[in-house]
Amino acid sequence: MNVVRATATNSLLIMTAIAVLFAASPLAAADSQYVVLSAEPAAADLPPGKLFAPSDVINVPAGIVVTLLGEDGNVNTIAGPGAFVVTEDAPITDNRQGALAAHEAPSKLALIAGLLANERRKTESIGGSRTSADQSHTGESDNPWAVSIEQSGPGCIRNGEVLLSRKEIGRRAVFALRIGNAEPLNDLIWSAGDTTYLLPNPLPANVKVLTVETSKTSALIEIHTLPPAVRLDNPLDVLSWMASAGCERQALALVRQLAKTKR
Repeated sequence: MNVVRATATNSLLIMTAIAVLFAASPLAAADSQYVVLSAEPAAADLPPGKLFAPSDVINVPAGIVVTLLGEDGNVNTIAGPGAFVVTEDAPITDNRQGALAAHEAPSKLALIAGLLANERRKTESIGGSRTSADQSHTGESDNPWAVSIEQSGPGCIRNGEVLLSRKEIGRRAVFALRIGNAEPLNDLIWSAGDTTYLLPNPLPANVKVLTVETSKTSALIEIHTLPPAVRLDNPLDVLSWMASAGCERQALALVRQLAKTKR
């Protein structure tokens, strides 16, 4: 990746770190800004949500692996020790739509940075010290497309597929499901040990709400379907869409997935 260069070219360790970065992102498109998705182990100077702009130096201590999301949607991992300077290289675009995406990328990164920073503050307020990639999630699924039934709120889905998620997995559950304004489907069975329940049929495009009721919970889920303009293979697009739709829990699950995959 040609937008980050070492500050000291005589260090073999730094050159090794550069090689890792190049190997992680062989694409020609360049980034000018990055947001920290995670650092393993946690590093005070590399908290999740920290933004790096052109001319900023990314210092990665020895023993630390940091995962970064760039404004072209690439996810890169740097293993320390190393010191890198972010250079100002504009992504190459071939059409007006591409130029618009390049213009919007920094604001998308800022949205994701705000999400991660808010989550970090929540964790710190209860005495936690783990990164967003390692927080405890009780029994709920880490699948970013799993929609929680623990409380009412937005749920993000793709291709009409609805995957419900619950915390309590130790016992069998009987629940009711209402799709839109239709009559409820009663006495559905959620098997013991399963964190998720996949609805057997795709959700009709005109359905905007689901109601799920168990003996302990009742949730009204506002459905947000992945728009055709959002590229599923671009983490920046998907994360910013989830965050703007209010699907924060799912966005954080995707961050954890990205960080885990890139380690």
